[in-house]
Amino acid sequence: MSGLDTIKDQPAVRRLESLLREGVLPHALLFTGMEGTGKFSAARMLAMALNCRRYDSEPNHDRARPCGACSACRKIRAGIHPDVLQIQPTRSFIRIDQIRDLIHAVSLKPYEARCRVAIVSEAHRMNPEAGNAMLKILEEPPEQTLIVLNAPQTSDLLPTIVSRCQHIRFHPIARERLAEILVEKHGVAPERAQVLSAAAEGSLSRALAMRDAHFEQRRNALIDIFDDLTQGPVARRLAFAEILAADKEMLEKSLEILKLYMRDLVVSRFQPQLIVNRDLAARIEQDSRRHRLENTMRMIEAVERAQKRIRANANSRLALEAMTLEMIDA
Repeated sequence: MSGLDTIKDQPAVRRLESLLREGVLPHALLFTGMEGTGKFSAARMLAMALNCRRYDSEPNHDRARPCGACSACRKIRAGIHPDVLQIQPTRSFIRIDQIRDLIHAVSLKPYEARCRVAIVSEAHRMNPEAGNAMLKILEEPPEQTLIVLNAPQTSDLLPTIVSRCQHIRFHPIARERLAEILVEKHGVAPERAQVLSAAAEGSLSRALAMRDAHFEQRRNALIDIFDDLTQGPVARRLAFAEILAADKEMLEKSLEILKLYMRDLVVSRFQPQLIVNRDLAARIEQDSRRHRLENTMRMIEAVERAQKRIRANANSRLALEAMTLEMIDA
């Protein structure tokens, strides 16, 4: 496996390998894609490839394959290399003081690296002042320095920042490959890995969070309540909305769980092999016959409307009450 091959078959990795071998890396890269698709790992492995000591003794060694064993590689992997700088949000934002510190750091010569690498995680969380300060670095790139910005999508950043970076898109990890990673690298049982990889929609970090949060137990409890909800009185629906609203940290995940289950009710009618909750296949097949297709679609739309309202800072309790009242299974 190559030094940048943190996930197999990722086009972004192959592109980075080509840039390394050809020696044509730009001064700034913008990695976009959903969380958990390997953006940070690729940036760190890129830093290893640029500074691996093996090249000192083997000039013909593949530039895209850092050894992982030299002092530079070990320090970078451990996050303690003095010339690999990592910036991430503090209290939801990247602030101008953090970028000013970065400007000062890159104005100095690297301590020991051939190429200093600055990794800005969640770059879309730069406040306006920080964004403008970052633009100054990109307009006057320091020598011996590579800037790597990570963000979900280009539209989350100032167009002037995007235009000064070479953009590389990271795609969601294929379901089967994600299941392999969970089994081989994280010790997840194969059957459970299949469920988590399907529910995580291509994100390794999301799959691991679901594993640690006992995803299946929470999902099963929500589905039981949902089944009761669609047949119960209005008071029961409002009580369910109250329960959801009370757990703010899990609210978004709970709504996604409900939506995935409803999606499975639809999908099972046409392509049952594509359902997400594979361990509940028998139940899903039974429930899909009990719920009329048009009503299931209406309930999915109700959840999506609630999600949009909550993301727009509407009152969560009111948004959820409206959602549950719209879930009428005639």
